[in-house]
Amino acid sequence: MGFLKQLDNTIAKVLEWILVGLFMVFFALVCILVVLRYGFNDTIYGGNEFVTIAFLFTSALGAAVGVSRREHIAITVFVDLLPEWPKRIAYCLQLALVALINSYMVYYSWNWIKLTGKTAWQPFDWPQGIVQASIPVGCGLAVLFCLIKILLTLTKRESVELLWVPED
Repeated sequence: MGFLKQLDNTIAKVLEWILVGLFMVFFALVCILVVLRYGFNDTIYGGNEFVTIAFLFTSALGAAVGVSRREHIAITVFVDLLPEWPKRIAYCLQLALVALINSYMVYYSWNWIKLTGKTAWQPFDWPQGIVQASIPVGCGLAVLFCLIKILLTLTKRESVELLWVPED
């Protein structure tokens, strides 16, 4: 199970670095576009569309990392009152539901991409599937993180307390 914990942390760290890079590009491009638009009455061809792509991928990947880092929304009022094993089971059920919802999103987004993904996306004339891929990638990573967290929780390698503390 040490391998799973290391895999979880490694994937999350790689995704965090990707997010940092995307966000830096996103932020810099928005600032440049604002200065160009209001200062020089000019723009960068495709700049707004690229910001949209960066925003979509940042949101999708960030949601998956949120699952890994246990930074997602959770209401734990009643679960916190439970003893340890029922609390672990409740946490695993929560993760299973998140994984199920994200699995449906992956399934339906692939069908959506099959139907519309080859249509040209302006202004770059790229297939829309590139932009739409943010959904199955982010949701697929969320499913992976949910499955890893379920295994780690059931084997007591993951704490079920509100404030995450790694157990060794």
